[in-house]
Amino acid sequence: MKIATLVITGLLIAFGSGVSHAQVPAVLGTWKLNVEASKFPGPAPQTHVRSYRLSDDGVLIGVAVIVDSQGRPSFLQFAARVDGKDYPEFNTESAAKYLSAGTVPPRTYAEIPTGDPLKVKWVDKVGGKLLFSGEKWVSIDGKKLSFTVDTKNEQGKDVQYLYVFDRTGT
Repeated sequence: MKIATLVITGLLIAFGSGVSHAQVPAVLGTWKLNVEASKFPGPAPQTHVRSYRLSDDGVLIGVAVIVDSQGRPSFLQFAARVDGKDYPEFNTESAAKYLSAGTVPPRTYAEIPTGDPLKVKWVDKVGGKLLFSGEKWVSIDGKKLSFTVDTKNEQGKDVQYLYVFDRTGT
């Protein structure tokens, strides 16, 4: 009886943690944008590198360093759980305001688990209003990270970007 209880408990922990962490283990590592495989409605960035790490308490830490098509560097950073809740997201400007004046960033980020352990849905908001959304997934072989960005252009029409990254490190 004790062995059966231990086995069932172990299975519940293993499968339960897989659902709550969704894509986290697959996305961990460093990724560089593959411009040729990506699709942008406008000019592509010169450089875009992403890194995902997991903190000791299970929080996913994401950092993106981007040099846009005109050579301007910027970054995004979030620390979030894959639970659908909004977490603060910093960019170059909001981090400067936070460091100089303690201003909380207006932008938030959330990852929503899906039934697929290699895929999550994500949402970016500013002041509580939807800015961007999409899906993020890792290829079965773990070598590619892709995500869509769904947004509206200046005319209010739907636009979708596709970012494809190659794994460069763990």
